[in-house]
Amino acid sequence: MHPRWTRTALLAVFIGISTAIPASAATWADPLFSEQGHNFGPVPRGGKVRHPFYMTNRLGEPVTILNVRASCGCTTGKANMSLVQPGQTAIVEAEMDTRNFVGPKATKLFVSLVTASGREAEVSLDVASLILSDIVMNPGSIDFGTVNRSQSPNLTMTIERLGAPNWRVERMVSASRVLNASLTETTRNASTVSYRLTVSLKPNSPNGTIRDEIRLITNDRETPSIPIIVTANVRGDLIAKPNVVNLGKVVSPSGAQGRFMVMSSRPFRILEVKGADDGFVLGAVDQSAKPVHILTFTCRPEEGSTRGDFKHAFLIHTDLPGEEPLEVTATAHVDP
Repeated sequence: MHPRWTRTALLAVFIGISTAIPASAATWADPLFSEQGHNFGPVPRGGKVRHPFYMTNRLGEPVTILNVRASCGCTTGKANMSLVQPGQTAIVEAEMDTRNFVGPKATKLFVSLVTASGREAEVSLDVASLILSDIVMNPGSIDFGTVNRSQSPNLTMTIERLGAPNWRVERMVSASRVLNASLTETTRNASTVSYRLTVSLKPNSPNGTIRDEIRLITNDRETPSIPIIVTANVRGDLIAKPNVVNLGKVVSPSGAQGRFMVMSSRPFRILEVKGADDGFVLGAVDQSAKPVHILTFTCRPEEGSTRGDFKHAFLIHTDLPGEEPLEVTATAHVDP
């Protein structure tokens, strides 16, 4: 029997055994989840795969997700919200990292919940996969980290198939509107077939977190689809330094002065600054277009009502197309 088919058979036995083991007692929270487990099936070594578990609050009171923990270091989980109101649906995403394992792998996610009335429960979610040793991805995912909106960075990944000279990636599939991707075959011989995947972010991608996926469709019946996770945190071209100005202790009548820079790679005009109130006085704003503006402000306690430790926000509106207003926060302690 071919070793890959042997591993598949082992996975089936492994999952069967694991599901036969008595699970923790069912709780009132179990029916809130649409499913109690997910099997990723065959996964290339080094790859990262993820799956969303949906939790719908069908109760008549809010439910708080206190914690998501995993039974194994190869798996992580996180929720997209902590407080789930009645009728709302939260997502608990499981992600499995296959770099350090080969063969059948089964783990659990434990989700701790509590209702507004104090009822507690822990839901167990099963996660399993068959980690292949003959398909290797390096790195396991495409992570751009934090990038400016005007940038168009690119990253590469190698995908290797060992011992199958006829193995081929036939096409790529992605629903993403912010990614460009190209695939190049780099090696083909009796022992190894290699591809290089290059992925870039399109310029002017929307601000915020990007979590997309590219799938490689292959001619392998056992592993016909290889998912590749692509993540990025896109921030606007408009930034403030610092974005938090600490004024320290502020007393009357001297007050305190702060300043910050608003910058972009392109010249821009400041159209409006909101937040000149409750003891905060904004200095003159240069109306010309330039890539760096320096703004000053003064905190005068005698002209405002705020006392003790507090935060005050300035909202800067510019003429840069596609840029949201930029927020800068001032922190201080004002004595009575």
